Amino acid sequence: MRRHSAILCIGVLASFIFAAGKPGVAQDKVIKIGGLFAMSGPGSYFGVQDKQGIELAIEQVNKAGINGYRLQVQYEDSACSPLPATQAAKRLLEQYKPQVALGEECSDATLAIMPLMEQAKVPFLNAGSSSIKVTDPGNPWTFRIMPNEVMQGVDIATNAYKRLNARTAVLLYENTNAGIGNAKVFADTFKSLGGEILGDIGFGRDVNDFTAIATRIAGLGKVDVIPTYTLEGQGLRITQALAQAGVTKGGGGQSIQLGTIWLPFGFEQKAGKAALGYIRIVQFDPTDKREVVRRTSTRTRSTRFWSSPTSFAAAARTRSRSATSWPRRKTSQV
Repeated sequence: MRRHSAILCIGVLASFIFAAGKPGVAQDKVIKIGGLFAMSGPGSYFGVQDKQGIELAIEQVNKAGINGYRLQVQYEDSACSPLPATQAAKRLLEQYKPQVALGEECSDATLAIMPLMEQAKVPFLNAGSSSIKVTDPGNPWTFRIMPNEVMQGVDIATNAYKRLNARTAVLLYENTNAGIGNAKVFADTFKSLGGEILGDIGFGRDVNDFTAIATRIAGLGKVDVIPTYTLEGQGLRITQALAQAGVTKGGGGQSIQLGTIWLPFGFEQKAGKAALGYIRIVQFDPTDKREVVRRTSTRTRSTRFWSSPTSFAAAARTRSRSATSWPRRKTSQV
């Protein structure tokens, strides 16, 4: 998904430049794109795959051309965190001076970047941040194609209650805008359907040992589902701790972990048996043989960048690619 969204974003952002008539673009025949992604820290797997998708998108778009223009990108490491994201955005705006920008995946980082982009009047297209705060205030310079926390949370909770027949849940989430927001939407929806929240557990990104939390959950009685909102590192440790405590199916228990697109393809292989029964809603397996997945996988595959596209890189590609649709139209039609 990430590679797809990168291409989608590049196309949409390029269109803003044509519509706004930014100075310097027509003269240089170059559309300067700023990329703000986590290249380091706990969310670095986002940035690595986003970059793969964007590079593929730019290669494809520049080969086809956009009315004589070519795309050029410069990246800064926003590290999935507010302070480095702010610093990265300032460097990008002051030194590179992009006409448009792509990023970030983590909501807290995106929220920190938004005011700077608005002040500079640079269109900022986001695909991976789920916090409702990203677009709910109506910031005229920030756009997103990712389903927000309300869309995701309502869907996950409804499916858990109606399709999994879950009646009890424990929430596990990092104490960030995205973690707190996603967990709250799940809880509100689940309770409105008749479900019960047995535990509401938030934690910082500095927590490495989840034994105590897993033991606490084991003592709560019958827990049907455990919606979990964390980055990959903590996600692995949580899943393994829950299995070791005999809570989830991977450890002989009955609870089912639920998740969204926070975790990359390959998570189950890393978690091993502990991931047995884990259900992730907005994710796909590129090795899946079903026709709908095979078609998507084939469209996003490039031997130069990857042999099996992941959800993150596929979304990044789509986000970038969409920028090519509007520039081909006349400015008056945009």
